[in-house]
Amino acid sequence: MTMLKLLPLMLPLLAGLAPSALAHDAEPLVYDQVDLAANAEQEVANDLLVAVLYTEHEGQRQAEVAERVNTTMAWALDRAKPAAGIKSQTLQYSTYPVYASNSTTIAGWRARQALRLEGHDAQALGELMSSLQEKLAVESVGYAVSREARLAAEDALTASAIAQFEARARQIAGALGRPGYRLVRLNVSNTGNPGMPVAYRSAMMADTAMVKSAPAQIDAGEQTLGVAVSGTIQLEPAR
Repeated sequence: MTMLKLLPLMLPLLAGLAPSALAHDAEPLVYDQVDLAANAEQEVANDLLVAVLYTEHEGQRQAEVAERVNTTMAWALDRAKPAAGIKSQTLQYSTYPVYASNSTTIAGWRARQALRLEGHDAQALGELMSSLQEKLAVESVGYAVSREARLAAEDALTASAIAQFEARARQIAGALGRPGYRLVRLNVSNTGNPGMPVAYRSAMMADTAMVKSAPAQIDAGEQTLGVAVSGTIQLEPAR
């Protein structure tokens, strides 16, 4: 086929490519953009005591062990719910088979459920834990930063980090002889993990006397919370 015969077939293709090429050439080039970051940190006191207790039963029939766990947890909730200033919440519930030694034969069943307690009054929570250990065992206990304290700290840290970001942006603009800058993009993120309790004690705390004194033995301590700010600025042209 000659070139003259191919030309009518190629024209629509060329026409379709032309706008794309022109659009690519028309994209403005971006100059004088600077990426920078700033962060602010603060030590925040752990003000919330968190304890996790559990009940676990084993037997030959699945329905039997499930009923025993349900009954025990209902008993625990009846004692925990009325406790002033203490929040209670049931956690994971699981039932799984128990196999005979060196065999794939199911020899029985085991059921387990946990109860989470949290409060600001360490003495009151310790007394409740001691009471619940009549039928429950302690899995862990430790301190965390409460949601209210975390939000208050993050508000102040965000303002501080943004102020540092703006100050650094002005410094960079001045050092390069520019009258100012425009903000192109800004990202704000939190650092640290205040939602997880720290200083956990071992599940070996099965002795009632130990549980009664546990809140006094655990140092609440502090956690480092932070806010990181990063972004891009575009410098104004020199005058």
